[in-house]
Amino acid sequence: MSIFIAVLVGSTIFASAPAQAAPAPVAKGTWLMVPQSKDANGDGFIDGDGGVPKSGALALQPSATFIGAGNFIAQPNERLIGGALSWYLDPAGYPVQLSACASTGDNYSWTISQGQTVITTTAPRALKKKTCKTTLTLPEGDYNFRLTVQSGKKRALQSLPAAVKNILFVVIGDSYASGEGNPRNVDAWLSEAGAFAPYWDDDNCNRSVRGAPAQAALALEKSSPSSSVTLVDVACSGATIDGGALGPQQAAGQTTSQIQQLRALIGDRPIDIASISLGGNDTGFTTVLTSCALNNDCPIRRATNGTLARYPTLHDGVQAELGKLPANYARLAGCLGGTVCAVSGSGAVSPLKLAPDALILPTMYPDITRAASGGPCTYLTIDASDFAWARDTQLLPTPGPTYPFTAGSGQTFTLSLANGTLNSQIGATVALGWTPVTGAWSSSGDSPTGHGVCANADSWVFGLTTFQGFNSASFHPNPKGQQVIGREIAKLLEVQ
Repeated sequence: MSIFIAVLVGSTIFASAPAQAAPAPVAKGTWLMVPQSKDANGDGFIDGDGGVPKSGALALQPSATFIGAGNFIAQPNERLIGGALSWYLDPAGYPVQLSACASTGDNYSWTISQGQTVITTTAPRALKKKTCKTTLTLPEGDYNFRLTVQSGKKRALQSLPAAVKNILFVVIGDSYASGEGNPRNVDAWLSEAGAFAPYWDDDNCNRSVRGAPAQAALALEKSSPSSSVTLVDVACSGATIDGGALGPQQAAGQTTSQIQQLRALIGDRPIDIASISLGGNDTGFTTVLTSCALNNDCPIRRATNGTLARYPTLHDGVQAELGKLPANYARLAGCLGGTVCAVSGSGAVSPLKLAPDALILPTMYPDITRAASGGPCTYLTIDASDFAWARDTQLLPTPGPTYPFTAGSGQTFTLSLANGTLNSQIGATVALGWTPVTGAWSSSGDSPTGHGVCANADSWVFGLTTFQGFNSASFHPNPKGQQVIGREIAKLLEVQ
């Protein structure tokens, strides 16, 4: 009987104790744009979904067998699809990650609104470490994200105003934009001996995410969690304005212009940033190098090859072709948010759309002519007078009206600069509403230390690489050079 009474008393005491109240919920949410330019391994270069070599991606000779393409997972060192990061351009919008992980409670849900209109409300989910994040696909625009956290019958609310923004970053241009000389495995070529097989993001165009514009796009992506960046890069080594940007580049297997390639990839989406590198091939970059390597006093000799050979002298040819650039840049401007766009072989096409605050960034070419001492290079068979001529008549952004060239005989020739220089013509595109990237020149051309082809450890450009098994790298920015140009592009995007 005593045991029964003890049990009864114990039960009565237990039943009369008040129930433990559930802790008050806390709603503390955050949101971010899911990066579209992904750097899966943190090496400073964008990874894509176009497949990765089965082995040795960054070795001298990567596997010719590619794996992983099309699985919507950016793997380390994986190339872009056709060199362009565009498969994320979903008509439904862009991925936004909502996090309730700093909240306290039993479960949570999100209500997504625009103005007074509720777009969607997510189903309640348990508030646990593995389930506290939710990813939604939303079009660009202004939203209110309301977080509801429940604990027992109690609720806590938090509202987060948000602007969903994806930055569409396109790249148009030639080898200085495509990243020529900088395939993904360039470091192996620089540090090891043996046969070399370049690993490009696009083989025909020698396009690489080590190119300066692609590096700037990644820097922009990493600069803010409240926006994402989609890179669409159609730059191609060897491109000119008519044979690349505004017309097919048959030598590289490009059957349509870069403008048309962009249209096929982005449709009517407005461009936020367009990085452009064009003009060097239009004014005979390769011909100038070849002519000066083969001829003494090359500026006053006839060009050895190419379109410049039609003119009495190399200098005359460069000046004549420079004179065509303003009209050609204006034609390109018509295709970038203008009213009239014409491409070779196709006639009139619809201009690409620009965002209201779009930036068009034509990049000045870097100085490849100066030694570390700051004086002109002497390199192989190209002497200092020819390098000095090339710098002051083709690269200097603020040239004089003439240039005095002293030949080997001692005679001085006064050469007209009526059509300026390549970089002065690029600088003049401010009249088109463009924003020239002047730092690509000033960081190499105005610095006390030269970074040209003969600057050895200070060089930002490769010399002649024909005998090193990688001919196309010759006279193009090396990894440091592309990094510097990319940094200068990023500065204009207010990325430090």
